[in-house]
Amino acid sequence: MHALPAHETTPPVEAPFYRSIRFRLTAWYATILVLVLLAIGLALSTMLQRALERDIQARLTEAANEVFLKTDAQIGYQATDQGGLQQVVLIKPPQIDSILVSGIGVEVVDFQGNALFSSGNFPVRALNGIQIDPTSTSTAIINRRVTIGQTEVQVVERPIVKFFKPPGSDQLSGLTVGAIFVGESRAPLNRTLTVVNRTLRITGVIGVALAIGIGWLLAGRALAPVERITRTANKIAQDRDSAMSLTTRLDVPDTGDELARLSTTFNRMLDRLEESFATQRRFVADASHELRTPLTSIRGNVDVLLRQLHTRRPMSDLALAESLNDIQRESARMGRLIEDLLLLARTDSPKTEQSIHVAPVRLDVVARDALRTAESLANGQRLVLRADTPIEVMGDSDRLTQVMLILLDNAVRHTPSGGVVSLAVKAAPQPQHGTPGALVEVRDTGEGIPADHLAHLFERFYRVEGSRTRASGGTGLGLAIASALVHAHDGAIDVRSTPGQGSIFSVWLPAGETGAIEEPNADGSHARHPLARAGRFVRRGVVHTDA
Repeated sequence: MHALPAHETTPPVEAPFYRSIRFRLTAWYATILVLVLLAIGLALSTMLQRALERDIQARLTEAANEVFLKTDAQIGYQATDQGGLQQVVLIKPPQIDSILVSGIGVEVVDFQGNALFSSGNFPVRALNGIQIDPTSTSTAIINRRVTIGQTEVQVVERPIVKFFKPPGSDQLSGLTVGAIFVGESRAPLNRTLTVVNRTLRITGVIGVALAIGIGWLLAGRALAPVERITRTANKIAQDRDSAMSLTTRLDVPDTGDELARLSTTFNRMLDRLEESFATQRRFVADASHELRTPLTSIRGNVDVLLRQLHTRRPMSDLALAESLNDIQRESARMGRLIEDLLLLARTDSPKTEQSIHVAPVRLDVVARDALRTAESLANGQRLVLRADTPIEVMGDSDRLTQVMLILLDNAVRHTPSGGVVSLAVKAAPQPQHGTPGALVEVRDTGEGIPADHLAHLFERFYRVEGSRTRASGGTGLGLAIASALVHAHDGAIDVRSTPGQGSIFSVWLPAGETGAIEEPNADGSHARHPLARAGRFVRRGVVHTDA
């Protein structure tokens, strides 16, 4: 097997369809629909069965009561052969032709179970197993369900109770002399329930099948943007030309839903990646160009010295010194460039806060030390310090000194001899939010900066001259480093400039939670007062630079 080249990646393996979001969404929809249909079907079938049973029972009960009203039962006595009295029950069959309806059967029996009257489709043999208690005086209607052959019959029993006074007694006694049975086949009810249940099952299956099909189509349509995002991301990952692939963008649907926001977010991510890629490419090109020039100078001088050595030609001390001075100067410049690149790499690291040691810092003291160091850089320029008020913030003293030195060095380089470079430190709130803090300003009376260059001034290797001249001796990284260090302190840096009149670099730093600003009292003393908590210093895990 051949290994893939380092720049190629293995395309993602497509997962089985049953593990896809589309399948899971459809399965969830179908499962929920099946449960809902089952619940509705069971509820409908149960309610229909109970309604039909209540209807048949009410109809049979009404018929039984009407038969009872038309049934005449008498209790009498007759002499026996032994000379005593024997109780005799006489039940006169009712005339019930007017109450019979299709499917209803009526049967009247005595207390011994003998059929006295039978009408309709009611079979007598269905009552063979029913026993009547003659001593009972209950008139409650009893509902029964009996089976005759293959037919299920709903039966209503209405007891016939007579109350009488036995001979020689003044108290009423009750006696069940018979019963009325009214019945109706349950076949129509069962057929209705069967039809309804079958209809529910068929419609449920059809509904679930339609829901699965339509749900599959709708889920696919809804997830189409996700599929496009996947294809786009895969195309970017597989494309060898990163610059071309990062120009790809997704079409954002005009729906305003989550997938539209996802597409917009993905496009913004591609914008950031493209910008970062372009910045990285430009940074590598600029760094290579900056390093190539001193290396070329060093190599040229070394070649000259080696040629002189090999040919054994005499070389003056002045020429030798000039060559060595060139090598020393370019080596030093290349060393400064490498140190600046390493510092920028550290500021780009998520662990930047580890290199910044936060402690209370007197900005006025830092400014005084920075100005004293910058005086050695002046070449006829006059340096002025305006920091009469003690000001304290939370930060790294060394890094803040480095920021001031970079700004002072930049001002000195672009201010002609006889000009003025001033460094001012004062308490000032943040312009947009009013957060308490301190303001550091470096002003010069140099040539100024054209307006179209101000937006790019803090980019790495950017020079206002429009060419890569090194007449000023800078590496083109100073302002980028200053911007990174200021942002590491949760501050802000800005520049204002007027061509021909000079520039003003402003650095705002927030006051720490324990920080305070000392302001002079009327008697000349200084009183400390804590700043508002809104200006609390927060260390960031990642430093954002303007480059």
